[in-house]
Amino acid sequence: MKKVPTEILDCIKENQSFLILVHNKPDGDAIGSAIALGKGLKALGKNVDYYIETPLEDKLQFFSESRYFEDELQDEYDVVAFLDCSTMEYAFKPVPMVDARTTVVIDHHATNQGYGDINFLEITAATAELVFRILDALDVELDPEMVEAVFTGISTDTGSFQFSNVTADTHQILSRLYEKRDNFAVLSKRLHSEKNYAQMKLYGKAVDSLQLYEDNTLAWIFLSYADICKYGGPVQITDDVANIGMNIIGVQLSATVKEVECGIYRVSLRSKTPFKIDVSLIARKYGGGGHMRAAGFTFKGDLKALKKELIELIEYYRKHEEDI
Repeated sequence: MKKVPTEILDCIKENQSFLILVHNKPDGDAIGSAIALGKGLKALGKNVDYYIETPLEDKLQFFSESRYFEDELQDEYDVVAFLDCSTMEYAFKPVPMVDARTTVVIDHHATNQGYGDINFLEITAATAELVFRILDALDVELDPEMVEAVFTGISTDTGSFQFSNVTADTHQILSRLYEKRDNFAVLSKRLHSEKNYAQMKLYGKAVDSLQLYEDNTLAWIFLSYADICKYGGPVQITDDVANIGMNIIGVQLSATVKEVECGIYRVSLRSKTPFKIDVSLIARKYGGGGHMRAAGFTFKGDLKALKKELIELIEYYRKHEEDI
């Protein structure tokens, strides 16, 4: 594994109070990274607060550390750490924002331009990989919950190790986790298979909405505001909804459009290996971010125009595939 930047380690050693932030509607990587880092900092004698959007999705509510997510904040911190946030705008943060002597960004998204005073940016399978390496470099002993947190971050952001972002380093870290706990089967099932009733119904609505375009290479999935509200709101939309289109033979690009407010859409884009479609290009255009094969953004506008743009993206890559 690569070394952790010295300035990250020095920042942690030299400061005492930390506020941890992650992105809106936090997923397994955001929550796992936050809990692992937060508990690691506490193990080093640091003061740690979290400002994280709740309620969490059902499958992520088992972490006891999450009881601190709604504690009162200080007016000022030595360090505010942004985890798994490709942009400052994507972060779930206090209003007004607290003061900080130093801002630190720890993230694995290719679109992150480095908006912190100190940035630890590396394209890895999950931000939890970077957090593990930080704790390892600081000789922090992972307790059972921290082990589960790192596993949750990596497992969810790799689709249970199915995605092309998995590397040798990913498996080396997993091997280290298995040295501390020899069975993750129950946790894996919770993270990837189990749903509550509302989540299952909403997943069914997403499947029912599925349409294919451009010779069945573009999958389009839409969840209306009414349906989302009927089944408990955006927190009930599970991560795997964004991957429905990827499970269809022949699909190269999938768009999952969720109307989280009337006329406001949260769009998740996915592209499939071995097709060389970079969905982050569209996400960045609309103020979002992500990876080549998984990206997202908030959209206000004509969905037909967005669909046309995605079709044109497929056509472009099809024409220029040999040049890319």
